Amino acid sequence: MTGLADFLRARYAEARTQAKGIRRITVPTPPTFNGYDVEWRYDMDKGEALYINGHPYPIEDYWQQVSEPVPDQKVIADLDAKLALLDDLAAERHEVVDRDCWYTCAAATEERDGGETCDEARQGGPCDCGRDARVARRLRILAQPFADHPDYKSQEWAP
Repeated sequence: MTGLADFLRARYAEARTQAKGIRRITVPTPPTFNGYDVEWRYDMDKGEALYINGHPYPIEDYWQQVSEPVPDQKVIADLDAKLALLDDLAAERHEVVDRDCWYTCAAATEERDGGETCDEARQGGPCDCGRDARVARRLRILAQPFADHPDYKSQEWAP
């Protein structure tokens, strides 16, 4: 499932870059109309308009376009949480039974899981404790929103 985990990391990195991107926003420029009668009026045809001493004022002069970074903090926090979840899934260990190593998962290793099976016939074999199936199922669930991505392998990764 490393391929699926790497796929998800790449999608989350792309989304994080977009969430931190530059956005164009419109902000009002404060008017300096000292001593003038200033009012906003709403015209059904023209929408909102600014009037100074009863005369229309070009609204384009009142607004200015400003480009500045506006990161979407909720999206970034959500993506950071999903990346942390990927790390947590990758760190999940195979079952190691201290009291009887014969029942330890065949895929468990001393370095990764803190123990290994005593059964030499099973040692280094496929996971038989359910850890790999649990991790794979959770990764497939996380990948569902990206099913339309060209790199998504629908035959392998579909839940």
